[in-house]
Amino acid sequence: MKTTTKGGARWGPFVLGRRCKHAAGELGDIYEAVHVDTGAPALVMIPRPESKWRPRRDWRTRTFVQTSPPLLAKVVEAAPNQGRLPDLTESESVLLAGFEALSHDGRMRTYLTGGLLGRHKWWPVVAGLAVAGMALLVLGGCVGWMSRGRTAEAPGLADVEMGTVLDAPRLTARTPQASSAIAYPMPAKPFRNQAKAPCPPEREEAEINGGCWVVLERRPPCLSDQAEYKGKCYLPVASEQRPPQSVSP
Repeated sequence: MKTTTKGGARWGPFVLGRRCKHAAGELGDIYEAVHVDTGAPALVMIPRPESKWRPRRDWRTRTFVQTSPPLLAKVVEAAPNQGRLPDLTESESVLLAGFEALSHDGRMRTYLTGGLLGRHKWWPVVAGLAVAGMALLVLGGCVGWMSRGRTAEAPGLADVEMGTVLDAPRLTARTPQASSAIAYPMPAKPFRNQAKAPCPPEREEAEINGGCWVVLERRPPCLSDQAEYKGKCYLPVASEQRPPQSVSP
């Protein structure tokens, strides 16, 4: 499949990357793209003047396809006043047709399902468009996760009087990073000081190769103290510290 490149163009909340040529011209232009705020990979369709489809109202949704527990879900994050579901389903059908038109495009499949192809290329563009405060928030938050351990649940703060200055129930340490740091690959077995499976699902920990990991919002390139695995950045969860045993006289 032939492609043309039109890199770096901003279109709504996305930065457009590779434009894919396909046989279904009535679908319009289809691009690889990244979301400006999150850096997540996306497929973006833009109608041409001859296209028969065009969005009628503004919607923002998220789709969940989950195996355990099994479910399909559509989360509506923003909808127009008195929005009509047929308008939404019509748009979903156009998107589905776009995926079908690119079903044999191996690069698009790799790009959307976690491969590194394309993401490194467009991440500097996204970073340049993001505001400085957002960039600092993302980098600082990722580094802070490295010392996360399993501790007791924080006490409820709902009953604290408004205006009272409190100590945080739990803090994370910040470690300086080298600008040229390279992430390490996912190890075949857990580290000696890492929490081992089973990993408590209520803490949203991922079980990989027998160890417990926290997946980060950051996407590759990852930092030097993070593991890179299937297009995501991870940090190991610290093992629980056993309390000292009392010794009887």
